[in-house]
Order: sequence, then C-alpha cells, then structure tokens
Amino acid sequence: MALTAGESGTIYANPAPLLVSRQAAFPGLVALPGGDILAMFSIGQAFDAADMRAHVCRSRDGGRSWSEPVRMHAAERAESESFKPVLLPDGRLLATGYVFERPDDLTPIADPVTQELLPMRNRAAISHDGGHTWSEPHAFSVDGAALELSGPAIALDDGTLLAAGAPFHLRPEGQEGWLIESRDGGTSWSRRSVFFAGGHVAPWECRLCRMGDGRIAVQVWAYDLAAQANLDVQLCLSDDDGHSFAPPLATGIRAQASNLMSLTHDRLLAIHAHREAPAGLVLREMRAGAGADAVEVLSELALFGGADRAAHSGGGIVGQFASLRFGQPGLLRLSPREALACCWMVEDGQHVIKSWPIGLPEPG
Repeated sequence: MALTAGESGTIYANPAPLLVSRQAAFPGLVALPGGDILAMFSIGQAFDAADMRAHVCRSRDGGRSWSEPVRMHAAERAESESFKPVLLPDGRLLATGYVFERPDDLTPIADPVTQELLPMRNRAAISHDGGHTWSEPHAFSVDGAALELSGPAIALDDGTLLAAGAPFHLRPEGQEGWLIESRDGGTSWSRRSVFFAGGHVAPWECRLCRMGDGRIAVQVWAYDLAAQANLDVQLCLSDDDGHSFAPPLATGIRAQASNLMSLTHDRLLAIHAHREAPAGLVLREMRAGAGADAVEVLSELALFGGADRAAHSGGGIVGQFASLRFGQPGLLRLSPREALACCWMVEDGQHVIKSWPIGLPEPG
C-alpha cells in the first residue's frame, strides 16, 4: 500500500475574522493514553505579534473535530512564545520551546537592517492531568545559549529526554546543531553532542526521531547565511543514542521546515515544506540504512501546492521569514497504518492550523 492522504481538516481558524485578529501558527501534536490527541500552537494578532501565546485544544475522535483552544498558562510576560508537547514515560506531558522578549508591540523579532534578534529564552512546562492544566513555564539554558527548540523532545527507554536545536542567530559563522539531554524530566538540560557543525550554514527547524537499536535521526532545514540561499535538507544519523553523529547526508530535497517519524529501522516518513518553486507540502517515504552515504526516496505524495504558496526570495532570510505562507509541518502516528499530519498555513487571509489523515505504507 502506498502513502495516502484524506481530506484536509481544520484544527483552528479564527471564528470571527471580521471582528478580531487571531492568527495561529507553530502546531505540535501528541497522542494521549486515553485516545485523545492534544494540539499545541500559538495564537496572536499577527504572525510575529508580541502577543503570540501558546494555546491547547484536543480531539476525542482521531483528529476529525477539535475543542476550542485555551491558553496553556495564565502567566503574563512581555514575551511571544512557541512550545511543542511530548508524552513522558511517567504519563506527564512536557512542553518545551522558546520565547522572545518583546520591548513593545512594534519592534520586530529580526531587525531587517542589522539582522540582530530580540533576546530569546528557552522555557519548559509540565502537565500532570493530560494537558488540561500546565505549570508556569520555567527558564532553562544550555551552555548559556538560547536554542531554536521548535520541535518536541523525545524520550529514550531509560527516561532520558533528547531535544535538538541550533543556538539561534543570523550571523554567517559559528552555526551548529546541538543535541541536548535532560535526566530530570525536563527541568534542566545539558549538551549531549553536536550533530551539525555548519559554520556559515544554519541548521534550523531541527526534528528528531528514534529508529530503534540506538539509532537517532535528526532532519534540518539548511540555510547558507553567507550566500543567503536555501540548501538541501540534511539528515544526521547516530548509532549510539545521539552521543555521536555521522557526517550529515544531503537528501537531494530542496525544502525548508520539515518533520519526520520512524517507519522501520531504516525507513522514515518525512514531511517537507517547499517554499521555493514548485512550492508545496510533500510527504516522502525515505530509506536511510545503517552506514548509508545517501538517502533514497521510495515514494512521495503532495498534500498541496501552488505558486501562491512560495515565499519571497528578495531581502535575504529576513525577507523570507516575513513572507511565509505555510510552515512547521508535523507528523503524529495514530496506529501502525495511520498518522496525522499538520501545519500552519494562510487560508482566506487568515493564519490557520490544518490537518490531514495519512495512510501509511506497508511495513518492510
């Protein structure tokens, strides 16, 4: 059986767009033990608004319908925030992510002239009741750096948590991708390894998954800050639970934000946001065996596409950030043969959260 996709659904769209601006972005999904699915995403007046705050909603019917979103926490800080959830081995939920400190409503995150960023901090929060309530997010730091932790953490069999991200800056030097670990349920974190030493090439939107037998895969959007150009998506593989990594594999896929999940010990399902022509959101079944020196694409399926989805190429990366039409795709396995994909996108002039039911290929 090949990859299949059902009709798209809407996790969230502003119910009153003529009266109030409520733009949604940066979704993450997690399956709960009782069968619910929890979605976490940010809502604010605009895509980069200072009032972007994390919200949660849930589905009790496999992603076909969703509750109204509610604030993840009630703390009021002058920060815009983004978090992603993961289910811990002990049944708690952990949300990790980052915030930008906002001096006022009109200062952008990235200065269009200097390309300097507003101060950024990593934060984490815990839920003990299936995501109905959350602790106030606490700050953490790894070696004094603020990491672009835009994807969820994963848990190893011994309870160690792993997360992947880059110390976030826009300078064409010193770019790296770090794998970090927590041995206390997400309270504190330390650096486990460097999976990508890019120099002037930044590894953004890092996503990781376990492939079994100690194999860890990290997929990144590679952006050349010296040339101001997107490169092929890179896949970084470890055979020792992330203590070390082989050199990154160029996938031959010119895409940006992406995500992945394991299908077997050597096969992955990836989802790629192509924001250069031909623009679109594409699922790919890929093979990356132990010791592989290349990634083999076995099948692919486009969820949507069109020239109106492309980001602007002028103005460098800051101009690209400002013209995004969709992004941060996610994947959640629901059963051995079913998954749920999601992303944010602009639809009818509104930033909304969309989903697609996915039929998975036969194992083997």
